[in-house]
Amino acid sequence: MQVNADELARRRLIEDELLVLGTEREALRHQDSWNRQRIRRLVGPAREVGITVRDIARMTGLSTQTLHAWMGDLMRPIPEIHYGHSGPVPQTLEQALLRTMGDDPQRDWTPVDARDRIPGGWPTGLVEEVKMAMERLASWHMIWDADAGYRVAPPADE
Repeated sequence: MQVNADELARRRLIEDELLVLGTEREALRHQDSWNRQRIRRLVGPAREVGITVRDIARMTGLSTQTLHAWMGDLMRPIPEIHYGHSGPVPQTLEQALLRTMGDDPQRDWTPVDARDRIPGGWPTGLVEEVKMAMERLASWHMIWDADAGYRVAPPADE
């Protein structure tokens, strides 16, 4: 098959454009990787100052699932959660919440639900105080800030 000069020139233009696009794509991929690393480094500090996972997702365009996966590296063990409703009486609202939430780690706990399930004689508070305590626990990387509430186990995939 014989190729004429016009076809060769057209082919060369398309190849040149594809090479430029490939180079741009590689640069964008590198920028995306660097951008994700910078975001990942800010997830912990953002949670510590009270920025929710949903807000981080909204601001960065990343999924909450991705952010929760990254947070897995930051989560702290909470051995006292295994006391459940037995053992020594909790001394703080946060301890009472951890032990109450430990009864159903897969559940998305709302502040109202958690407050209602805290046993009598344990530290508790108004719903707003419970909400603030749950947010503190999440910022301390002890519980997850899920879409429908807070939980002990990692949120399910989206």
